[in-house]
Amino acid sequence: MEEEWPVVTFILITINLAVFLFSYDLFTNQVSEETIQTFGLSPEQLYIRPYVLITHMFVHADIIHFMGNMLMLAIVGLVTETKIGTLKFVLLYLFSGLCVIPFAFLMEYLIGMVFILVGASGAIFGVMFIAAVISGGEEVPAILIPILNIIAIPYIIVSFKNIKVPLYIAIVFYFLLNLLMMFYNLPYSIGEVAHFGGIFGGIVGISLFTGRVKQ
Repeated sequence: MEEEWPVVTFILITINLAVFLFSYDLFTNQVSEETIQTFGLSPEQLYIRPYVLITHMFVHADIIHFMGNMLMLAIVGLVTETKIGTLKFVLLYLFSGLCVIPFAFLMEYLIGMVFILVGASGAIFGVMFIAAVISGGEEVPAILIPILNIIAIPYIIVSFKNIKVPLYIAIVFYFLLNLLMMFYNLPYSIGEVAHFGGIFGGIVGISLFTGRVKQ
């Protein structure tokens, strides 16, 4: 039987890349303010531009934001999409991305400030939860994992040997990094708190896909 190709993961990465390239300023390492204002999500924008519910997931603030998200999307998408199916994968991705919105708006209300929400992180955190459940045992290179790669890179340079760890370990480290960033950015941790909305989307999603995973 021919192995299925994770077409949605490829399409999502391609769209994100296209948006980033067309809006990125190499000299400032920032995406244009016009792109963020037009396609980012804020309470005011939601009423006049409802399409920002989706478009905010494809806009990233800078190259580190973009590369971090696309790296994790590639890791979890490649091992998850073919197991739950293309349609379910894209619905889960978008649903998780939408689930970040009430979390972000609540945080904005609590601190009394309004920010423009951009990035695919929330959607990816939802996919991460699914990946941990259905593909957690699959191995990924440790060099791709935040925090853990601080140890992995020197070891690889010295030994010329790659280090791999189970996917669920990678996801735990991404979760820990999110917690560290959340406490570091307090009280302005809107993006980090919003990621828990993505995890909520993943929890709901896994309940829908239980018993329907391809082996």
